[in-house]
Amino acid sequence: MLSRSLLSGLLALGQVLTVSARPHHNKHQKHDNSPQQYSPKLYSVGTEPQIDGLSSYTTSSSVTLNNGSSVLTLDFQSEVAGWPFLDVTAVDLSQGPVQVELKYSEEYNGLNSALADGPWLYSYGLMNSFRTETFNITKTGQIQSYFLQGGQRWMSVTLLTGGSVSIVAAGFEASVNIIEPEDLPGTFSSSNSTFDAVWGLGARAVQAACIDEGSQTSLWDISSEGAYIRGQYPAVTSKSTSDWNLYTLEFTTKIDTGGTGWKMVTGPSSGYGAYFILTSNTAGLASAALEPLPLNSLTIGYGFSIIQQALLPSANPETLDVNMTIHNDVWYRIKTVVTSDHWAVYVNDTLIANVDATPFQGAAQQVWGSGSLSAGSFGFGPWYSQAAWFRDVQLTAANGTVLYTNPLTSDVDGAAEDTLLEYAVHANPQSVCLDGPKRDRDAWIGDFAHTARSILVSSGRVDYIKSMIELEFTWSSVSGEGHNLVPIAASIGTDASHAFEWYTGIYGEADYEFFFMAVMGEYFAATNDTRLFTQYWDQATAFMAAAVDVFVDPNTHLATLNNVAANGGSGASFFTAQGETTGTAPTALFVKGLNLMTKIATVLGDTNSADSWSALSKTMTDAINLSTWTGSFYGVSPTNMGTSSVLATAFTIQAGVATDQSSTGSIQALAGSLLNIGYKDTSAAANSATTQLSPNTQGFLLEALFEAYLTLNISVDVVLPAIITLTSTYWPVMVNQNQYYTGASWEYTYPDGSPGIGLFTSLGHPWGGAPTYVYSNYLLGIRTEWNDDINQFEWVFDPVYEVASALSLTWIKGTVPLASGGSITASWEANIDGTYTSSVKVTGNNNIKVRDLTK
Repeated sequence: MLSRSLLSGLLALGQVLTVSARPHHNKHQKHDNSPQQYSPKLYSVGTEPQIDGLSSYTTSSSVTLNNGSSVLTLDFQSEVAGWPFLDVTAVDLSQGPVQVELKYSEEYNGLNSALADGPWLYSYGLMNSFRTETFNITKTGQIQSYFLQGGQRWMSVTLLTGGSVSIVAAGFEASVNIIEPEDLPGTFSSSNSTFDAVWGLGARAVQAACIDEGSQTSLWDISSEGAYIRGQYPAVTSKSTSDWNLYTLEFTTKIDTGGTGWKMVTGPSSGYGAYFILTSNTAGLASAALEPLPLNSLTIGYGFSIIQQALLPSANPETLDVNMTIHNDVWYRIKTVVTSDHWAVYVNDTLIANVDATPFQGAAQQVWGSGSLSAGSFGFGPWYSQAAWFRDVQLTAANGTVLYTNPLTSDVDGAAEDTLLEYAVHANPQSVCLDGPKRDRDAWIGDFAHTARSILVSSGRVDYIKSMIELEFTWSSVSGEGHNLVPIAASIGTDASHAFEWYTGIYGEADYEFFFMAVMGEYFAATNDTRLFTQYWDQATAFMAAAVDVFVDPNTHLATLNNVAANGGSGASFFTAQGETTGTAPTALFVKGLNLMTKIATVLGDTNSADSWSALSKTMTDAINLSTWTGSFYGVSPTNMGTSSVLATAFTIQAGVATDQSSTGSIQALAGSLLNIGYKDTSAAANSATTQLSPNTQGFLLEALFEAYLTLNISVDVVLPAIITLTSTYWPVMVNQNQYYTGASWEYTYPDGSPGIGLFTSLGHPWGGAPTYVYSNYLLGIRTEWNDDINQFEWVFDPVYEVASALSLTWIKGTVPLASGGSITASWEANIDGTYTSSVKVTGNNNIKVRDLTK
């Protein structure tokens, strides 16, 4: 008999690991210049986590956890990433097993949450889906987690049982190489330490979020016995087709710890779907953060998971007792039959559940899943305290046709590799930059627009930018839905051989295609990499043609989504236009992309493309000024002229659409969007304590304000109020609140300066790091500009002295690394008489010249 349960105990959860259950794989690639470990800087021992009064940590620091002092707090002081480990020197087993629970969090408050600052149930991302885990300590020596933790400042170790344990070292085996800002190839320092700290935010964020090829290891271990999968967000096959409807899924499974799990009727990258978790009759490990699922039961959920989570809701799950005993270490054949309104589950041909699916219909979402209770893909992933073997998968249509088979074994050469790529759980095949180190760990090309610019002035790792551009083109499809467009969010656990199978999600944030134009153009401006673009130019021009065909309205000449359905797409939106199907910001962003791509075409000698794109740019510029200029500011769209937009203001300036008059009006209209510490995306957004203020959108605005001052006839008095708000009020909240500080830029803020989605917020988000490149390009004054006389980009030294003076900056010095080697070093200082003393020089590169515009 089914009983619906809210599973309230699952509001606290954790990933359980037993050290002796299975040897840890040791496949982590290292680079010669990467650190082997990250060690904490501060620590404390007590009965609860501590943020104040911590002691300095050294490699010889030893602590003992017992019932009187059960919690070890470890503060790494800034964002780090890797595989957690403990070095145990003594363990007292006289009272039974000794178990400790580890928590990981970017902000301190996560240590006081049952869930820490997770779990992350949006994508697999080659990291632990959970931010808590339990170690069962049976002996001395080093204990290391199987799963990567992608980004955190804080870690705690809590003794859950009797006895005691002594720990001499704890930390992370490094998965990324994070160098302190002052030691990077690119640097920035000034007379104001807050500006220096804010510059460092983006510099650290890109290091935490950009990953070298093979550095993030596989989530599955595949052998001749099958795929061994530990508890995680279920990984779904990329082989699904629209014909997978009303089917039967069969596979063989053996529970190693706790239970086994599988997902069905879901989207191509998991998302919403039916989640089944079958537990054994053997209890798992202890945890302060969870109440385990009932033994010998079946739990059925629908949505992202079986718990509610910020931004990722799920239906209330159901649980039922199983009418047979489920043992560990026994192979079972699981069969799940999907009909139009029921899900029937069999174990060894015995029916254990026939679930009415219709109550879950209200949770179905077309965007995140199949939108159907009977159609979609499938995948595997046990729940938090579990680990199981899987093999011999078969999917059969209602008419008996076999739709899919996979033994999930390594018996055939290359089979394991192919399966890992198919389920997107392979060690990352290419170097990429993620949305953030701990969450949304996909290669989002739109968010990369900020990341690439920060890389160019800090780490100098242009190989990441090249790799991202190459990924976009190698993943691009020449036929079918979205042909010649590029993926907006490529999965990091697979490669181009499965690109087309994942292409169904291409149209989500459609204007990310336009950001890719800007990424290419701004990379070229800094590198003059003609070799890369000559190699991919045919694909680049095909991409541009597709973008024009799909996204430019031939009548209004504005960017639109009206053509998407005609090209086989669905579910598209404009991120930059708050859901409008036609908008000022995406159109201006398209124009910005056209302008930059025109310059690449000019350098490469493709005059046909250059002339075509230049003409279209002018046509779209005229269309914006005709259709969305209100006389006071640019409206969000032709149908929403009463609302001003930060991005409409930013991109019309950056694209050269705005005139002196219209840029002045739009900048002055920003006052209507000011909310406490920063600017709302639009003037229509609520003046609420929970309104999210985006450093992403305000980052584009920050550069646009400097550009408006430099290129248009606008006085400093017009741009200064907004620049002061952003540089002196908004971004400093990311450096002056210890409980939230990670040394990296954030995803969102609330108007009070706290993280903008609570504990769910990514506090290592490169899209929030715009000041890193803006300060280097405009305050230090090193940047590239297009020279019409020679049809080339050139390096210039041109600090914005008047703005810097208004910001009370009296000196700045720094370096900008060069893609071809060497660097540009510059400095300037204000003199008492109002003049400036400056210097600029190139070191280590005889091919680069800098035009000093201050002379």
